[in-house]
Formats: sequence, C-alpha cells, structure tokens
Amino acid sequence: MAPAIVLDGNQRSALAVVRSLGRQGVPLQVADSVAKPLAAASRFCRGTLLHPDAAVAPAEFLDWLEELGRKQPETVLLPMTDLTAPLVLQARARLGGLRTALPTLAAYEAVSDKYALFKLAEQVGVRSPETRVVSRRNVASLENLSAYPLVVKPRRSAERSAAGVTKRAVRYADNAQELAKIAAAELLDDADELLVQQYVSGFGAGVFGLYDRGKPLFFFAHRRIREKPPSGGISVLCESTPLPEEGVEAARRLLDSLQWHGVAMVEFKIDPQGRTWLIEINARFWGSLQLAVDCGADFPWFVYQIATGRTPEIPARYAVGERLRWWLGDLDNLYARLRDARWTPTALHKTRAVGDFLMPWQPRTRYEFMRWNDPGPAVAALGQYLAALAHSRRKAS
Repeated sequence: MAPAIVLDGNQRSALAVVRSLGRQGVPLQVADSVAKPLAAASRFCRGTLLHPDAAVAPAEFLDWLEELGRKQPETVLLPMTDLTAPLVLQARARLGGLRTALPTLAAYEAVSDKYALFKLAEQVGVRSPETRVVSRRNVASLENLSAYPLVVKPRRSAERSAAGVTKRAVRYADNAQELAKIAAAELLDDADELLVQQYVSGFGAGVFGLYDRGKPLFFFAHRRIREKPPSGGISVLCESTPLPEEGVEAARRLLDSLQWHGVAMVEFKIDPQGRTWLIEINARFWGSLQLAVDCGADFPWFVYQIATGRTPEIPARYAVGERLRWWLGDLDNLYARLRDARWTPTALHKTRAVGDFLMPWQPRTRYEFMRWNDPGPAVAALGQYLAALAHSRRKAS
C-alpha cells in the first residue's frame, strides 16, 4: 500500500485524515513547520517531518517538496491549507513521483479568489450576496450604501505578499463610519482589496463534494449549530443532514463548470425563508472533516484511492443526524457570547448560553479530539490550548 504524507499537521483536518487512512492500514507521516503538530500525536502516525514554513519561506518549502519527491516517490501527498495547497499545485512539475488528487491551479484560483467566485456564481446562476470590491481608491464612494450591516472580508483567505502571508478575519460594518474605519485598518497598501458584501442572516450549511477529473462521485451535507466566532466562522458544533436539493444543484453548477478534481467544501447560508446563498468554496479538506468520516463519508480514503489510480468505494448513503463537537472551540464560542451583549443581552440569555454549553452528553454526538482508541491528540490539543492562553495573557499584561 502506497504511503501518505499529511501536510499542515497542526490542523484539525490533518488529524481526521490521519485517523481515516490509519484505520485503512496506510503508512502515514505527518509534516509541519512546527516540531510537535497535533496530528502527530495520533497512534496512527508513524513519523514526523519538519519543513520550512510555507508562510514565510515559500521558495524553501518548494525545494523541500522537490527533495521529498526524490526521496519518497509514489507517496500520496495531502495538503490541508490554503498556504500549502497552491504551492503544491505550482510545483507539480517538480514533485517527481509524488501523487496528489487536486484540482488544476486555474480551478483552485477561481474559487479561492472570492470575487472571482461570485462572478462565476453569476455566470452559472447560483444565488450569492451582492459583492463589491473596496480599496483605498474607492472607499469614499461606498459611503452611500444603505444596506447595512455589511460584511467586510479579504479577497483571499491567505494573502501572500513580499512581507509574507496575511490572514484577516471577517468583519462587520453597521454604518459608513465603521466601514471606513475597517478599510483603513485592514487594507495593506494602495493595491490591496477587500470585499464588501450584503449580509445574509440565517445558519451556515455546507455541501461537500468529491470529483474525479470533472465527474461528481459523492456529496455530503451538514449544518452548523454553533460557530467560532458566533457571528460566523469555524464550526464548533455541527450535524449531518440530508442532501439539500438546492445546495447540491448549486455546488454542481460551480464545480462542474471548473472540471473539478478532488474534494471541495461549498459553504452556504440558509436564510429565514429557506433560500440558499453561496458564501465561499474551500478547495481543500475542511475543519469539521471528522464529522463526514464518522458518518461513513470517508473523504480522505476516497481521495487516497483516486490519487493511487483506484476507483473509490463510494457508499450508497451516509448517517444523518450525527453531531460533532469541537469542545475547545465551543468553549471559545461560549466566552465570546458571554462577553458580547449582541449575543447575550440579558442574564437569561447568558444562562441559556451556559446551559447549552454544559448540556449532558447527547446521543449521536461525538467529540472531535477525544477518541478512546486514540487519546493522544486530545491531550496534545489541550496542551496547545493552555499554552496559547498563557501566551495571550502574558502578551496582554
């Protein structure tokens, strides 16, 4: 069985991949720019590789990939983030015998550039929020916008420049003054751009697709129950759902048009009227990947089979109504809700928030890190969390 190397080993998705492929008997190594990444704590990890930081030393990282291809040909390479995935795509000609199951660089860029994605959505008839580009040159012209609140987000999740990689959070503007303030703080230079977007209320949902050279093979869906931050972001409690007809149709229109290959997460908002709105596409494995694996939608194993030239063993269905909880992320969600009056304006709201968090063990809810047959990652995650908390307190003081 061909070995695999999982990049970005400190990601939650990397841990899900290691556990998935490890159970299938795949020999696994975990790679990262930090010495003790989260996924390496799994009992399924057979070794750890240290590589140059792709954020600050992309050229050195590409050299490392080329050397890896010479030393470990026929190995399946699995990048997890928007830092390493585009570099792997750029270096395809230098990878030697390393195997991947990734889209083309052009397809990857078409969905990673959020403004290009919304233009594509217009072309293929997928409902999306009204989106405009803001820069230092035109921010004043946006003062007359009346549809507040507005969402302000980076054009790409990870923006690479001569100074390195910048990651910016999604912000919200309730009026023109706040919009101007956010633009002044977030725009890096005269050439930099942000997106200003119509705000869509509702809950987050995802449709997750598997493609083999333009052919759709499998879809999975979930809804977000709680997120970090509460306004919308990373899922901390989510639930598998039946495939939504509108969501799957929208995902297929977008991904079919790009002749997709590999996996993609198509993120939507479902508004109070039940309408589906495109939010973004992640052209890689996603944070809550473990939920899909738990439900029988074993995307890492599917991708491994495609990368090794095999036909994936696709299930006829997956389990619906299963939940996945990232406990430490949910703790951050609770803290954010308690400190911000927008989410808990009264003592009753605060009590309910605490009650939601402290709910007893629920049937069909699994905890992401804590698995009795593989407890190491839970211990490692708690150690990382406490170390980060101590660091932030020292920095604040």
